[in-house]
Amino acid sequence: MHPVLFEIRIPFSEVRILIYSVFFSITLSLLVAILLGTRAAQQRGLSVDAALNMTLCGLVGLILGARIYAICENPSFYLAHPLRIIRLWEGSLATYGGAIGGVLACALYLRLKKQPLFDYLDVYAPYGFLGLGIIRVGDFLNGTAFGKRAELPWAVRFPKDSFAYKYHLHKGWLESGATSSLPVHPTQLYEALLSLFLCGALLLWFRSGKRAPSGVAFLVGSLCYAVFRFPIDWLRQDLNTSLPLGLASTQWVGMGVALGVACALFVRYRCQQNRSLPSV
Repeated sequence: MHPVLFEIRIPFSEVRILIYSVFFSITLSLLVAILLGTRAAQQRGLSVDAALNMTLCGLVGLILGARIYAICENPSFYLAHPLRIIRLWEGSLATYGGAIGGVLACALYLRLKKQPLFDYLDVYAPYGFLGLGIIRVGDFLNGTAFGKRAELPWAVRFPKDSFAYKYHLHKGWLESGATSSLPVHPTQLYEALLSLFLCGALLLWFRSGKRAPSGVAFLVGSLCYAVFRFPIDWLRQDLNTSLPLGLASTQWVGMGVALGVACALFVRYRCQQNRSLPSV
């Protein structure tokens, strides 16, 4: 676990700048989205300026959405510890909150600039998933979003003072002198692999030249993410499963996202069919 990825020492002084894994992964994911997404937008004849500005708006929306989701999920904690709202390195970014906030911010900007929303979402969808994968690797390095106990060859142990270690110690599963947590599912890496798979699948789809209504690539990717994220959340230890049916809030939100996206896909295809019908 490396919550502090590296540090920068200022010459001729004792000042050190700490580079946190979470911040680094978010920054790297943004750079990936800007560079690759902008190039793809240019290749499709979309406005580069609009693409760049949309990305920046999306980042602001992502961070705000993630924190608002976290506050709504655990309001009593953040009321008692308000400074934790801005201390992003001490908690995982809520994916659904960030995704919803980011998409809404992008949609608002594109609507104001009268740009084709779904065309831009399609272009950026693969790189959005790539960025999510990078962020989840940052979560792994930070030790957040950890999984349940597991006896598997690929199970991981987090070091002393990690989130998993403190949780296991609180539960009485560890002795006070233990140097690491018990083996747990690397759920952060599960989601990172899912995100990378979706990124690759969408890029292969684009390269195949198969035509579909604008927005379908983004919607299909979002639907697949929501469906396959659901079982991963069963394996996470840090989620509150006291909601109805023993589901976590992310699973309920995921079902809502899947339902909404499925309806949007139906509408997109129906609109395409209606346009292709000959006039009488």
